[in-house]
Amino acid sequence: MKKMIFTVILIASVALAGPRIGGRVGYSTVEDPFTGLSANGAIFGGQLMLPIMPVLGVEISGTYTSTESDISMDSYLTNYIEDEYGMDFSGNIDGLRDYMEGQLGWTLPAEADMLEDYTATYHNLGLAGILKADIPMGGSPFTPYVGGGGGVHFVVSDADAMLGLLQQQATGEPAIDPYDHIFPSAEGVVGLNFKPAGVPVSMFGEVRMSKPFGDDAGDAIITYFGGANLGF
Repeated sequence: MKKMIFTVILIASVALAGPRIGGRVGYSTVEDPFTGLSANGAIFGGQLMLPIMPVLGVEISGTYTSTESDISMDSYLTNYIEDEYGMDFSGNIDGLRDYMEGQLGWTLPAEADMLEDYTATYHNLGLAGILKADIPMGGSPFTPYVGGGGGVHFVVSDADAMLGLLQQQATGEPAIDPYDHIFPSAEGVVGLNFKPAGVPVSMFGEVRMSKPFGDDAGDAIITYFGGANLGF
């Protein structure tokens, strides 16, 4: 009987809480793995929180960030050759030209064109599912939480489009698809939720670490979020 009463109370508590939906903004620290440049910048997104138990819930979120940076063609090609072939020509444009023309069969632009700055735009669309566990604090409106889960990052770098065009001009057969970078990821979060009693709005601050996996996936992405949810 006591077990049945507990089960009914638990189900009622979860039903009363219901799903919560909201938005988030923050700052993401990330390196564009295709240029080696910092792609730190603003990030925004939204989330749907689905309660499982009074202290457990699953959050489904989507985020997007985009940054621009200037990079010369020789700097990008140096980074590309180092990543793909393990050769380091940093600061040696003649060695870079000799390698790409002699070993790879590329006919490169004039040196002045290679030293000219180009704009490389980095885009990252992230999707994640995270199991979050609250750490109860008695009657306090502040509730710390931790969580973990998995996700996926869809990454586009305009620098790859520039390299693909160069490769097509040089060889006639581009081998790079600048829009085909999909990286699964592991996600971990720690945060603090603030929810006044009787108000269908809550606010949170959160730090999320996302580690993408795969070739050219790059290092872990650290993001600092602030956001709000609607719903009890």
